Order: sequence, then structure tokens, then C-alpha cells
Amino acid sequence: MSTCQLRMAQHFHITHLSAHKPSSKESSSPSTILQLANRLLPAGPKELEDGRNPKEPGGFVPRATVSQENRETLSPPPGGLPNQNKKVIVIGAGIAGLRAASVLRAHGIQVVVLEARPDRIGGRIYTSRKAGHGPRDIGAAWMHETANNKLVRLIGQLKIEHYYDDGTPLYFTRDGRLGSQFKAKKVADEFADFCEWYYEENPDAEDKNVLEFINEWLSTHPLVTEDERLWAPQAAREVEAWIGTSLEVASSKHLNYFATERNLYMKGGYDTIVNWAATNLRDPGTIRLGHKVTKLDWTDDDNESCVVHVSTDDGKSSTFVADAVVCTLPLGVLKHNLVEFSPSIPKEITTGLDKISFGALGKIFVEFETVFWPKDNDQFIYYPEPNEHFDENSIFSYMTVTSNNWIMSGTKELSVQIVEPLTQRIEAMKSDKEIYAFFEPLFKLYRTEPYKKLPPVVNLETTHWTQDPFAGFGTYTADKTGDDPEGWFDAMENNKASKLQFAGEHCARAGNGCVHGAFATGETAAVNLLAHFGVPHNGGDLYSRRPSRKTTPPRH
Repeated sequence: MSTCQLRMAQHFHITHLSAHKPSSKESSSPSTILQLANRLLPAGPKELEDGRNPKEPGGFVPRATVSQENRETLSPPPGGLPNQNKKVIVIGAGIAGLRAASVLRAHGIQVVVLEARPDRIGGRIYTSRKAGHGPRDIGAAWMHETANNKLVRLIGQLKIEHYYDDGTPLYFTRDGRLGSQFKAKKVADEFADFCEWYYEENPDAEDKNVLEFINEWLSTHPLVTEDERLWAPQAAREVEAWIGTSLEVASSKHLNYFATERNLYMKGGYDTIVNWAATNLRDPGTIRLGHKVTKLDWTDDDNESCVVHVSTDDGKSSTFVADAVVCTLPLGVLKHNLVEFSPSIPKEITTGLDKISFGALGKIFVEFETVFWPKDNDQFIYYPEPNEHFDENSIFSYMTVTSNNWIMSGTKELSVQIVEPLTQRIEAMKSDKEIYAFFEPLFKLYRTEPYKKLPPVVNLETTHWTQDPFAGFGTYTADKTGDDPEGWFDAMENNKASKLQFAGEHCARAGNGCVHGAFATGETAAVNLLAHFGVPHNGGDLYSRRPSRKTTPPRH
């Protein structure tokens, strides 16, 4: 998963850090993304004098300078479309923001998307494409819940290479590969069933971190062996790569254990989906790269406008005025108060924010000259020793899930998934040599011929989400001890009539933490604003989520 952090060694400020940026040897996305980025840069002053781009007759370009206050308004698109006097600012060009903008524009609403990153769209969907090897999804990499994920339809339509990586994995400990009679994982699965049942029967019971609760449960379980009692908590750590945080802080009450649906690996690159989502937003000036939102003056008074304050890489400041705003800032950005809201966000929403958390899933991609690991298994899962002594300097102290990219895409590459607090440590390392040295013992463990040296490394790449202010210093929503996500989701539901809408993976009850969940919330935010404007919704398209007939909300 795609598929955030809790423990930060220092307080970060958005003006003091820059987002992760690829080196000159790579592109942040495929050539189509780069072409799109070039087309989305603001037009020159002469081209903006009448709000039109003379190079593209009929093209829509919002004015850059309307008054001495350097306040931008959204000029109406040509052609006399209905509702053209309604204007919406979308903050963020991730999948939620792109979907919201696309739906609004399809209904004749004027839209400008403000994206802080100077070089790409997509948010936490980021595909690295370097010469000599296939695409690497540094961000989201899987389509989850494929049985009811509307975006799966795009796989065939866009001819995206893909792979279901749900074959039988290999399990390892420090002593080597585990045998078929290792039953501690089944004990861990049994605990997950018990955990779900316990909190359904006792909804007011105290929330405990998962590690504490599983040990408490095992201590009174009469039918497990001593070995299983030792190893079941370690086997339960496999879920860390799913929820993006460690068992030491994960909530037992809201434990989101493994979904039964299949997971589809996007080996052709998730940026293809991003390109598709931006299809009807290609007019120059619709998406503004390098526009970092610093403050939002919002109102629910229909007689007043919302004003969005931005700064650009050249140090200039400007404002955008609109009738409403869709805010797709990541959860971490909201929780770190990196953007000022005036007036403050409603109390119900801020209370909800205090009761949800985010985690930090990291990935390390290492390409070798030759394949030295088992070729026939999708994943290698490592369980750390059940030892009271914790060596933070050893990779063997942490659970890892390693994807075999050879079987998925034919590259001589392993990608290792890690979670916080290790993610923060690895992403802060300054050199590839230092990173490889930390993971080398794990790679040696996976050799099919243990007496041979590891082959030379061709290249190495890692994530940097915990160092990235535009991502909120993390990845996606993770329920931690004491959280109450239902309060947040109720606040989102009660906010649907507001001119300030929120969207993103953190706003999704179904598909929480996933691309398809974020995508759906973008459409929901747009539909809410259409209702506010009195604009009939056209019913959506093949990728729209239909309203559920259930009278109760889906289980988080």
C-alpha cells in the first residue's frame, strides 16, 4: 500500500524544507507528464492581458494581474457554458484534486488547481522513470480492493502493465527460511479475529496498542505452544506494512488487518492514471505548478468570496478569489498547521483531526547486476527475533516486506517496504552507501547460494516522504492508539453543505489510505459544491462511486 509519521525528532516548518526532488538524471514522471507540466506553467503577461492565450484561440487562461493587489480571479471559459460565473479553487493536484477539478469543469464550473510542487502533479502518486530500467512507483504502487475498485477499469483502457502479486510469499527469520510448520502466523491471524470481535462486543473498552493487546491475549490462551507465544507477535508485525506504522503505536480497536480482496501491482506506472485524471485540465493556467498555498480566507456566506493566498518559487505572493474551495492538503499538512485557515476550521473538524493519525511507509529499491534470490515467489517477509534487547542499528530488528521485482517486471531488483520509526531514519540518510550498508545483511539472507558474495549494485533509490512538507511528512492515514476515526468521518459528512470542502485519502471511509478512496472523495467534494451552487449533477461516469444503499456507514 499505497497505499505518515508520529514521532518527529524536530519540529519542521514548511518554509525551511524543500520537497523531495529527483536528480537531473531522472524525470519525476514520464514524458507526457513533463509535457503537461510545461503546458501548465502560467502564460506571459502579454498573453494574460485579456485573459486569453493568443497562441491557442479560445484557450482559457485566468488573468495573472487584475488589480494593484495582485489578486487573481478566474476568467470564464469561452463558449457560453452554463454556470460559467461560478469559480472554484482546488488546492492540490493529487488524484483527489484532479478528480474534483475534472468533475467541476465538466459541469461548466471555472476551476484553477494550485499545486505547490514546481515540477509535477500527482501528489503522493509519484513514478520515477530513469533510463535503463522500468518505472518505479515511489508513492502509491498498488490498486487495492480490486473487486469494487472502479479505477481497475482503466487498466485495460489505458493498456497499463500490471501484476497480481498475491502468490505464496517466503517467510524468513534471522536464522533463514521458515518451514511449512511455522504456525505462529495463524495464531496472529486468530488474534486479529479476536481483536475485531472483542471491540464489536465491547465498543467502550479501552483502546490498547496492538503489541500490548496481543501479548495480553496470548498470556491467557490455553492452546498455543510456547514457541507460538513468542513468535505470534512478531508474525503479527506483517500488518505494519499494510497500516504504515508499528504495532507499538497501532490501535487495536481500529486495527485494519489484511483485506481479503486482491491487490494489483501497477508495474506500468501509476502516473498513467494521473495523466488520465488530468485529461480535461490541460488548458494553460488551469493547473498552476509551484503555487504554495500559505493561507485560506474562507466563508460560507454566499455573498462573500473565498480568498487563497499563495507564494511562488520566485518569492512572489498573490491571491486567488473564488466562490468555493476544495482542500486536498494531505492529513499531515493539516495536522502540522502548515497552512493558515481564517477563520479557523470548524470545531467539529479540528476535533476530528485530533483523533486521526498518519503513518510512514517507506520503500528502498535496489537493482543488482544479477538475480541471487528465489525467482518464483512474489514477496519475502522477514520477522524479527522475539528478543527483549532491541538493536536499532540492525535491519534484523525490524519487520520488512520485500517485493521480488524480477517476477513482476523482469528487472533485477528488490524493493523493501519499511515502516516508522525506521522510515524516518532511512529517509534522512544522506548517501546510497549508508543506506545499502544498513540493508545488506537482509539481502544476504535471501541468497539461494549463501556461499556466494552479493553481486554489485547497479543503482539504489529510496522514498523521502517523511522529509517532504508537501506530503505532510508522511504517507497515509494510520489509526493509532486512542484515535477515533468515526468522529472525523462524521465531521466530513456534516460539512457537505460548506463552501470549504475537504478531499483526499484521509477523507475516505471506504478505500481509506488508497488511491481509489482519494479519487472518490474528490468527486464527492465536487458534487457537494454542485449541490451548493444548485447545479444538477450529470450522474458521473464509469469511474464514479454510486451511493450505497446501506443505512449504516461501511466499516472503517
